[in-house]
Amino acid sequence: MILPFSLPCHPYSFLLVPSQEPPPPNNMSKQFDLVVKNGIVVTSGDTGKLDIAIKDGKIAHLAANISEDLAEKVIDAEGAYVMPGGVDAHVPVGGLGNVRTTLRPARVRQSAEEPPRLSRSNRWEESLLQVVENYDARAKATGSYCDYAYHVIITRPELETLKVELPVIVKKWGITSCKLFMTYAALQLRDNELLDVMYEARKLAITTMIHAENGDLISWLTDKLEERGMVEPRYHAESRPPVVEMEATSRAIVLAEMIQNPVLFVHVGSASAAEVIRNAQTRGFPVFAETCPQYLHLTWEDLKKFHSPQCFENSKMICSPPPGPDDSDQEALWTGLRNGTFTIYSSDHCPFRYGDIDGKALGIVQHEESMQSVTCPVDQDHVHEVMHGKSGHFKYIPNGCPGIETRLPLLFNYGLLEGRITPERFVELTSTAPAKLVIFDPLQFLNSRTDALMLIVWIISPKRCTLAWPLRR
Repeated sequence: MILPFSLPCHPYSFLLVPSQEPPPPNNMSKQFDLVVKNGIVVTSGDTGKLDIAIKDGKIAHLAANISEDLAEKVIDAEGAYVMPGGVDAHVPVGGLGNVRTTLRPARVRQSAEEPPRLSRSNRWEESLLQVVENYDARAKATGSYCDYAYHVIITRPELETLKVELPVIVKKWGITSCKLFMTYAALQLRDNELLDVMYEARKLAITTMIHAENGDLISWLTDKLEERGMVEPRYHAESRPPVVEMEATSRAIVLAEMIQNPVLFVHVGSASAAEVIRNAQTRGFPVFAETCPQYLHLTWEDLKKFHSPQCFENSKMICSPPPGPDDSDQEALWTGLRNGTFTIYSSDHCPFRYGDIDGKALGIVQHEESMQSVTCPVDQDHVHEVMHGKSGHFKYIPNGCPGIETRLPLLFNYGLLEGRITPERFVELTSTAPAKLVIFDPLQFLNSRTDALMLIVWIISPKRCTLAWPLRR
């Protein structure tokens, strides 16, 4: 259940300090708009059973027993956790061709997430400043159901971009993070280019985010698999074994240590990469890391067991880096969430339409049964078009999974309720640490309605439900 009221301050400075005495009743009018009673209030550093009184969208009072008579509305949160709303620090909405071409369709994110950080890159001949201006104009014209801020993806680290445009973007737009790629031909930066960006990012005191995969190694492995005819969607993981992420992570840390620039590794999916990050952290170097739901719940087996000539179920789970080979990687990542290796937990929400010939349907395998399939969401004319010249080759399938709606419920259920993490750690991973790491302030909320976060009341119920198609509509 969501309460659309903001905290009076950032979640990492919100302490459970009850007021000494409740305010006296005012007979002329109610003192508060809302009182949330009997809840277990959780922050990243404290947990206690307190009532929360809210006035004008702010927390006005904390006490053990606030009278219901003081509020216009009362919510009984007996037995429920009351927590700050989530900050999803990695949401490529409208970027790199995925289905979320605007902000407005993502209304459901407000159910548990506010605000996201959106990515945008300076591809082709556009200047970075022009990209940000155009993207922001698009976002404002479309509208949004939530507050948001931006990352920038730097793909052409030229002198003009780094020395002139990036400082303007940081100062004018309040953008405090840039993302760099070590893979994908159109995005991949060489080591010297990574150093150039890190050097300028250090001077500007902005967060450097890194997609760490060895793009050259991926290309070489893909060619070898192709020579052997191993091109079905399930071979996507074979083209990106854990060593691909581990090597790039290790190399990026060496570069960052040379520049003395803190880095954030996004969507870490393998135990070996997490180990490299942990080793750097134990040396005292400021290395931060993010993991995502897909790496805690999927393995290579999920790419194999759905392999069928009839459609493309396994291609729906293709992401980069891929999930780990088996559940031992999952357990290592859960350990990392628990012991502090991972600083934040994000969605990397990057969905593609199942029925779009430029989306996950590119995983259709050329086979007579595919032409007759009644379960495939792609119409028959498009099936022919998709298979012409591509035949389900994994390298044509776009990388990415949805996750913005299910990010928090998955961690709450499989992390908190199953005892893998504490309630305080849940808040730290999903709200406190992302807010700190991207240095949120009012300037950053380019189209904001508030300067803080929402509250969530988690009602624990023995009932179970299945998340089906309507959730995604």
